[in-house]
Amino acid sequence: MNIEFTGRGTEVTDALKQFTTDKMKKISRFVDNILDVSVTLSVEKHRHTVEVIVKAGTDKIVAKETTNDMYASIGSALDKIERQAKKLKTRVSRKRKDGVSVESSMESNDDSFAEKGTRIVSLSLTRFKPMTVQEAALELENGPNPFVIFRNHESGEALTVLFRQDDNTLGIVSLQ
Repeated sequence: MNIEFTGRGTEVTDALKQFTTDKMKKISRFVDNILDVSVTLSVEKHRHTVEVIVKAGTDKIVAKETTNDMYASIGSALDKIERQAKKLKTRVSRKRKDGVSVESSMESNDDSFAEKGTRIVSLSLTRFKPMTVQEAALELENGPNPFVIFRNHESGEALTVLFRQDDNTLGIVSLQ
């Protein structure tokens, strides 16, 4: 695990590095493959701000905290990271436990689907967030779903689906 420290308006002391490293060891229990950790410490007047970015595999966990004490800011930010890491771990373990397909309330009478082991998955989507294609691509990269449905700001609020293709490119479908 590589931890990179950056100080803005303050010096990053060995004690701060040691405190952060000790707290990160606790978090590494919940996240298996931590690649990179970026810790930015900044001081403006009496505000001590800590921003922590943890990159683990394809996941990115971010937390920011501001208090009057640098150690309290580090502790609070890393507590937020820990909560997010626990949530991520339970979500990943649930996916592995449930398998790729989700049981559906819809039953298929077609025997050809049953022979292949194919299941029809019912998804209910209620809101579509307005965003640009670039924002949707970022959400697709960081989200658990293989597609993102959104209202495209660039094409006059058309309903758009962005999905990952087999050759690892992104496909886009706009519905008018």
